[in-house]
Amino acid sequence: MNEIESLTVAEAPIVVDLDGTLLRTDLLHEQFILLICQKPWLLLFVPFWLLRGKAALKRELAQRITLDMTSLPVNEALLTWLRREKAQERVLALISASDDSLVQQFAVRFSGLFDIVQGSTGGTNLAGMRKLEFIRGRLGSHFSYAGDEHRDLVIWEHCGSAILAGRGLALRKRLSSGVTVIGEFDTPTATLSTWVRALRVQQWAKNLLLFVPLVLSGNLFEMHQFSAVVVGFLALSILASGSYLFNDLMDLRADRLHRSKASRPLASGELPMRFVFLALPTIALTVVMLFTVLPASFVVTALTYLIVTLTYSLFLKRAPILDILTIATLFTLRIFAGAQAAETPASAWLLVFSMFFFFSLATVKRFSECKVVGAEGRSELTGRGYRSDDASTLQTMGIASGFCSLLVFFLFLVDPASPVSRYAHPEFLSAVCVTLAYWLGRAWLIASRGQMHDDVVIFALKDRVSLALGLLCVLLALLARAQ
Repeated sequence: MNEIESLTVAEAPIVVDLDGTLLRTDLLHEQFILLICQKPWLLLFVPFWLLRGKAALKRELAQRITLDMTSLPVNEALLTWLRREKAQERVLALISASDDSLVQQFAVRFSGLFDIVQGSTGGTNLAGMRKLEFIRGRLGSHFSYAGDEHRDLVIWEHCGSAILAGRGLALRKRLSSGVTVIGEFDTPTATLSTWVRALRVQQWAKNLLLFVPLVLSGNLFEMHQFSAVVVGFLALSILASGSYLFNDLMDLRADRLHRSKASRPLASGELPMRFVFLALPTIALTVVMLFTVLPASFVVTALTYLIVTLTYSLFLKRAPILDILTIATLFTLRIFAGAQAAETPASAWLLVFSMFFFFSLATVKRFSECKVVGAEGRSELTGRGYRSDDASTLQTMGIASGFCSLLVFFLFLVDPASPVSRYAHPEFLSAVCVTLAYWLGRAWLIASRGQMHDDVVIFALKDRVSLALGLLCVLLALLARAQ
């Protein structure tokens, strides 16, 4: 926040907008997301509601969708200043274009802060000139106005006293010389770094699993196959980023109540939802273009991956155990997709190993979350179907599954019917088995001590021991194939 240029005590009332100003999100966007999640069939009625006007649309949505006002992100700097002004007996008014019922509910969150609270009614959209006329009717012409968008320019020009919030700071150069800016309350804006975090580019590391079949086949340096897997890696990574954006939209409330996920770009309001609505079609078009140069079998696998991911986001993530199985399936689909891209057979041994191994890693995540919830004195894991006392059960299942995966690996090495004989030096694969056993045991030990990152992949990428062991496994696999 910049230094406030106003006097310490002023008589003029302060009128505050809600969406994008006091709030770091937009209530209409929030309602649409919940409509998609909870009552998607009502989307068919939206065009008909809109024909009656924007205010009517807002009223229809408000009557059908319940928002959790307590979790919505606010502009804390502006809120702090308003509380200080209120303490000096300054009149505060919250006047918004959002539906009046929602504005009244939000005002309850800060009970006693606002003297006047008003939103749009079913017949009047309280924005621009309509908002100005309403303010003048209630408070006269002498007031200060806090806003953030182009529609607020007409209000600032008439009241002559502007408080700029959020992206409204970019409008300063459009204000006439007769408008005095008495306060600026910036909020973080979407940058390249914001998009990197929102698209979870760091999670692309999971898609390196596409290269596993190529490494195990000994054809890593076959340029045609390698380039095909690289394109497949890009396609699946971009597709996954789109699914992460969609998942974050669907999971906003749970993320805002989570100790670390609350800082995610969408949950915190750093990334406006309107940008996401534009990004998703762009991502879809890019993926389709990449699909045109890949085998049809890869495209089918990738679309299966997308369907499973969306099903997980909408339903399965709240189903205990089934959510873990789904995560393990998604990891295994990555390996299968790599085999399809390289047009090389996918070993059944590898796929079975993958299911057990990644079931264990997914369980680490849920186990860690249950431990945190228990330490905070809560019983339920928000947005999931687990309780804090499920931690011990998850730990047992996870460790057992992890070492079942190692048993599958060991049987692959000793079973005469397995394709291990195709390797020139299978003894190097024995070292891979031992290495994975060490890493898995170490990961569970760290998790049991409450020191595991929320995401095991992020832990592995930041942990030097994990990175070293991963590189060792790749090297050993290549040596096993070397002639």
